[in-house]
Amino acid sequence: MAKMTPPFTYESLGVRNSCFVESVHFYDVYRANNPEGGGGWVRVLQWGNEDGDYQISSGHVVAIYETEGKLCGYDVNLGFWPVAVPVGKQADLSEVGPEVFARYPQFRPVFARYRRDFEQEVPLKRPAFLFKNENSDVRDASRVASELGRFRPASAISFSYTDKGVGHESAAAVFVFEGRLCVYLPQGGTHVSSELVRVVHGFGPASAVIKKFYPDATGFSLLCGGF
Repeated sequence: MAKMTPPFTYESLGVRNSCFVESVHFYDVYRANNPEGGGGWVRVLQWGNEDGDYQISSGHVVAIYETEGKLCGYDVNLGFWPVAVPVGKQADLSEVGPEVFARYPQFRPVFARYRRDFEQEVPLKRPAFLFKNENSDVRDASRVASELGRFRPASAISFSYTDKGVGHESAAAVFVFEGRLCVYLPQGGTHVSSELVRVVHGFGPASAVIKKFYPDATGFSLLCGGF
């Protein structure tokens, strides 16, 4: 499959289960390099996977963008590649979808949709990347919060949970994209709320999402960033 170089200097987040946050990260960096009105176009493309009869599981997320009059894609796993759809039809998922999904024969794609964001206030100070922390969940969550926090409010929170009677410490990154609360869990990917939100206030909304993945999660505490 044809590959290509990125349209600007770009560094992957390098964290686990990152397809959604990686695509949002690319989306933000692209818009910073191609401001509104500057001729740029970018979307986050998300789809589910039909897993047997009446079962829908998590699918995948990539970024679709325009550069030098051509349509391209970026995937954290596969890198950058050209999308064989003319610019002018980039918003038509009936055209773009088959070209993208052909790269993922393991999926039976359903419910494909483009996501795009509204303008958000850039924080005065981005969250700290806690790269020296011994806990890999803390490192990954703070890395996501720190990088997304260059362009949008983002935080990382810590919490405790038990697995087979053994206590563990973990962390999550929290941010808003397309008016939805997004909670990134290093061990479980990104969970996107269906309810519309503009700003995250306090631990309540994020902790409710985390408890769906870790039902006995307790001890929520702010690691970096703010609410």
